[in-house]
Amino acid sequence: MKKAFATLFAAAIITTAVFSVGCSTETSHEEKTSPTLTGGQKHEETTTYRNPDGSTTIDHSKSTSH
Repeated sequence: MKKAFATLFAAAIITTAVFSVGCSTETSHEEKTSPTLTGGQKHEETTTYRNPDGSTTIDHSKSTSH
């Protein structure tokens, strides 16, 4: 029983370390939808991420539907 618990505990620690080291963290997310002149809709999304090295990445996307 102790061996099984130790194995599960070690697996949990390793999994947490792997996922926390190389991942960016989403710090903000904004979505905006507005009508177009042709009757469709324009959708914009902006997401800001904080990278593990302290830098910031901004992901901006636009789409239009008719």
